[in-house]
Amino acid sequence: MESNPAISKRRRVISLTVAALVLLIAAVVGWIGIRGLIAKQELQAINPLVTKIEASVGSGDLGAARTAARQLEAHARLAAGLTDDPLWRAAEVVPLAGANLAAVRQLAAATEAVSSRVVTPLIAVSASVDLEKFKPVGGRLDLAPLVQAAPAVLRAQAALSDVDRSVSAIRTGDTLGVVTDAVTRVRNAINRVSPTITALANSARVLPGMLGADGPRNILLLTQNPAELRATGGLVGSLTLIHTDGGAFSIVAQASTTDFPPLASPVMPLPAATEGLYGSVVGRYVQDVGATPYFPVTAKLAAMMWTGKFGGTIDGVVAIDPVTIQYILKATGPVKVAGGRQLYAGNVVRILLSDSYRDYSAPRAQDAFFASTASAVFSKVASGSADATRLVRALGQAGAERRVLIWSSHPSEQAVFAATTLGGGLPASSPQVAGIGVYFNDATGGKMDYYLKSTVSVATGVCRADRIPTSRVTVSLTNGAPADAGTSLPAYVTGSGMFGVPPGTVRTRVAVYGPKDGLLIATSSGKALYPTRAATDTGRPVSLFTVDLKPGASRTIVVDLLDVAQKAPHAQLTVTPSLGGTVSQNVALACDSTVK
Repeated sequence: MESNPAISKRRRVISLTVAALVLLIAAVVGWIGIRGLIAKQELQAINPLVTKIEASVGSGDLGAARTAARQLEAHARLAAGLTDDPLWRAAEVVPLAGANLAAVRQLAAATEAVSSRVVTPLIAVSASVDLEKFKPVGGRLDLAPLVQAAPAVLRAQAALSDVDRSVSAIRTGDTLGVVTDAVTRVRNAINRVSPTITALANSARVLPGMLGADGPRNILLLTQNPAELRATGGLVGSLTLIHTDGGAFSIVAQASTTDFPPLASPVMPLPAATEGLYGSVVGRYVQDVGATPYFPVTAKLAAMMWTGKFGGTIDGVVAIDPVTIQYILKATGPVKVAGGRQLYAGNVVRILLSDSYRDYSAPRAQDAFFASTASAVFSKVASGSADATRLVRALGQAGAERRVLIWSSHPSEQAVFAATTLGGGLPASSPQVAGIGVYFNDATGGKMDYYLKSTVSVATGVCRADRIPTSRVTVSLTNGAPADAGTSLPAYVTGSGMFGVPPGTVRTRVAVYGPKDGLLIATSSGKALYPTRAATDTGRPVSLFTVDLKPGASRTIVVDLLDVAQKAPHAQLTVTPSLGGTVSQNVALACDSTVK
């Protein structure tokens, strides 16, 4: 039988069409494969450059950093271009392969954005804000370099935020392990550098103003004493007024807590929850302004007490503690204080918080010694003799540990501080994270917290049928004072039986704050419920309890919380900074031990 010529022709056309389509698909696949391979090589070339930039910036070799940054930007731009043509995007709809192609394209774009909009601009301005040049000289800081660099720093922060959002949006549910790992590495890298970029941007926003770039400022410095704990870090030991103007700064007045007699009523109306939990003493005694964990209230109270006593205006309040001074002395070297005593990083905490109470029996003499130390350290920093890099690291470490807290009376500046740990706000929560706070207030009436050791942890998990996450906060306290503390330590340290506390015993009031809109389930010790006062503060559940410890004694208290507003079991702890404290975040929760 002869074949039909028309049918044969159609078959040849179909075959040729299919063959052409196969060749086209092969060409497209080859094109994408070649571009993908080149893009991979370009992205791989970036890793050593990032390491080189970090090392060069750290060593101060800005020339090498700029060269590496230009190479980084070239590789990143090429990788982004290779993965952003129409064929690549069209292939992203292909099952299985498409998700990987989309993720690679988004990663390449993110890398290009970071290199061109963050790294290169920051290195360009780094020369004008060189740390060794950007430090006080003769009590004055040249603000011009920081003011000039501010726009570039703020743009870099905004760019990094954009990149963070885009990388967070990359879907990795269907991607290959190698692609998923790459996305994770980029996310981790962004999380690692974001705090530094944010700190730079915040400094650019607030530092010039606080140092008087826009006119004179008065800053009240509170030195807190963690040997007698308060929620914000310690009892106020001394107050120092610092005047700033055009970058110049100097101490203009110092005061002892004995200069502030107790007031008959709070210096300003207290929030109902604050007075209910901590009493009116918060607003009547300058020593107790830090009993509330909310530093903006602490700062306003201290500012009003100062102006009520001495007049004038207060533009900002800064709180530090002796551990902060210890960190600063690592950068400045030793200082001489009243009596010719030399303080350095290795002895300052012991001398200020222990030895001084043996050497100075009168409270006013103790306060004068504290003031002398603050003045000596301030003068050393103002002279410009400190190692600038170490000084920045010291302040950064103290800030991260919440040993430095800042409040500004200027709303734009306060908005910046409020968004950081420096603002000393109550723990913030989100649908993903339960913000939990643990705060200590001494009730001994002495300085026994020098010997107090604390361990605080939070464990999270889903233990209920309704899938609402549970957080378990464990607070362990130990009195590490010598067995004969009641007789061997000065009466000023033990409290000498004040408030009915036997000498040598440490009495601590602990406030555990749950996440906003959460619920307090139970407070217990061992297998028994522990006496507590249940309350709320700004929508947060609070468990307030007291622990008495004789020398050598320990006690563990457990607080169970229900994280009603959270979608996942994850918590972030904020704890009063102390002298002997450890904090553990997100320990695995044993559901069989929780109260449901």
